[in-house]
Amino acid sequence: MASYYKRPDSKHFSLSCYPRPGSKLIRASLGTDDAILAEKMTRKVEILCELEKLADIQIPKRILSAFSLDGISGEIEPPLSLEQLTAQDGKEEVAEVESPGSGDISEAIRAYLVRSVATNVPDAQSDKVSRLRQFFGTDLVNSLDPRPPAAFKHARKGKFIPPFFKGKYLSEISDVEILRFLVEKKYGLSSKRHFRELFHGLFQVALKSGIYKPLNPYCANPADELPGFTGRDKPVTVLSEIEEAAQYAAVTGDPGVHFGCQLMIEAGFRLHEILALRPCDLTTEGKIRLILPENVNVSQTRLKTGERTVTVRHNLRPIIRQYLDSYSGDRASWCFPSATDMSKRMTSDAFGDSLRTLNRAANLPWTTQDYRHTFATRRIDEGWNLKTLAQEMGTSVAMLTETTSSLKKVMSSKLPSQKSPAAWSEEH
Repeated sequence: MASYYKRPDSKHFSLSCYPRPGSKLIRASLGTDDAILAEKMTRKVEILCELEKLADIQIPKRILSAFSLDGISGEIEPPLSLEQLTAQDGKEEVAEVESPGSGDISEAIRAYLVRSVATNVPDAQSDKVSRLRQFFGTDLVNSLDPRPPAAFKHARKGKFIPPFFKGKYLSEISDVEILRFLVEKKYGLSSKRHFRELFHGLFQVALKSGIYKPLNPYCANPADELPGFTGRDKPVTVLSEIEEAAQYAAVTGDPGVHFGCQLMIEAGFRLHEILALRPCDLTTEGKIRLILPENVNVSQTRLKTGERTVTVRHNLRPIIRQYLDSYSGDRASWCFPSATDMSKRMTSDAFGDSLRTLNRAANLPWTTQDYRHTFATRRIDEGWNLKTLAQEMGTSVAMLTETTSSLKKVMSSKLPSQKSPAAWSEEH
């Protein structure tokens, strides 16, 4: 878009615009102090900019000849009558010409997969390939997968998935097409976020490697137009004291999962953060030390927020003391070791599977993120300073404010409940 403005040190109007797709911003004087003339010049520049973006569009010669834009010299032929136009319908068609830089799908997927194999761990590679199969189909993706067949996931080796997208070029994939795919597949928010990241990465690789040149330079990557799928516009889930008791009762049979839920509800930890704790980190008086492991290759679970300390509140002290009294292993090992290799940490997937199994058996819908929301809600209700709370939780004040904007309302709706955990579980 072009716009004109007046500099304080000049009597002439100036214009600001991007003259060509992908070009730098140009600011230049229009050489006039007439506001009406400056506005007309600006409108003309806008039209020229739009023509630049549509330069590759093929137009029938019959239409171009009416504007004398096809390079033919001499007089313009008189317009055809209605009968003549009707007789020529279907005879004169625009030849289908491949737009340069439209982005061959096979080349783009191959380049993306090669980059993924070089930069991601095996499990992440398999996840990306699995999502590509959902959109482009099994046959195409498997034929382009640079990994040996032995590296494919066992569940995917004999499974055929028909392609959702049947086009040949990246330029045919719009944000609307991606949204239609997500709606038809009925994915949850988490899966939608993963697919948004996948499409963004696919287009970025194609753009950087020159495989794809966008039709709209002001939005080169269609995935940028997709929603964030964060779910922040939805009310957060906060556990009441009755619901908290029901949650603890559901996981009592697994001491590790029980202790993890207590740490997340009473200290506001994220799931991947509790998995990085060692017993020696819990022995510090008044604080829990959350320290980034020196060897990040010991497990695929990694910390995203770096090192910090978390205050041990009075409710958490007896829980930690009971855990340390019952712990008989090396204090430098992991609080949540892997079930197959005690020298490694438990992964987020393993903990999540155990928690999900126990919660489904008790008909409980909550996730580890709900525990974190519960911790934040109660601290705000107690009058904690938002900056202090953000530091304790390893987040920002802005994110905390955005996420917990309706927490007071949620908590107030839960306070009158006098039902027992057993009665609550039966009702839900």
